[in-house]
Amino acid sequence: MCAALLSMGAQAQEKGDFAVGVHGSAYITTFEIEDWDVDESSTQIGFGVFGQYSLSKHWRVELEGTYHPMKDHVSDFFAGLNVHYLFHLNETFKIYPMVGYGLDFVHSETFTEGNTTIEGDDATDSGIQIGAGVQANLKNNWFVSGEYKYQPGIFGDGHIVQIGIGYRF
Repeated sequence: MCAALLSMGAQAQEKGDFAVGVHGSAYITTFEIEDWDVDESSTQIGFGVFGQYSLSKHWRVELEGTYHPMKDHVSDFFAGLNVHYLFHLNETFKIYPMVGYGLDFVHSETFTEGNTTIEGDDATDSGIQIGAGVQANLKNNWFVSGEYKYQPGIFGDGHIVQIGIGYRF
């Protein structure tokens, strides 16, 4: 553990820094799609990419995209634009509240259950997302992060937990 802590590099986030990365997520939601007569809870695993740009030492914007593969005949792609306010705990760790706007594209495939055929459809919904995150800087411009996001009103109420790794330019 000491070796891992000693190998972490000190990196300040400065204006103009740009970072890209990948993330995995667990998406827990209470789905509410009136057109499809769906009102249920669902948990999905997803994966995606993100890009961040630092406006200052404390403010940055993030563009994210996450794909949740087909589960129970439904898949979706989520795109979000977020603003983070960074609290630098030390040179390695930072925490941040966030607020953003998200757009969710959902696809339902046609399937047959017994003698009944359920027609597939596509739907789109959008709304705000709020949350918080933590980031730890590693060596050579790499970092790891974890986030929690709450999405009230995007096809119901969604709760997202994301773990990511990124590289800062």
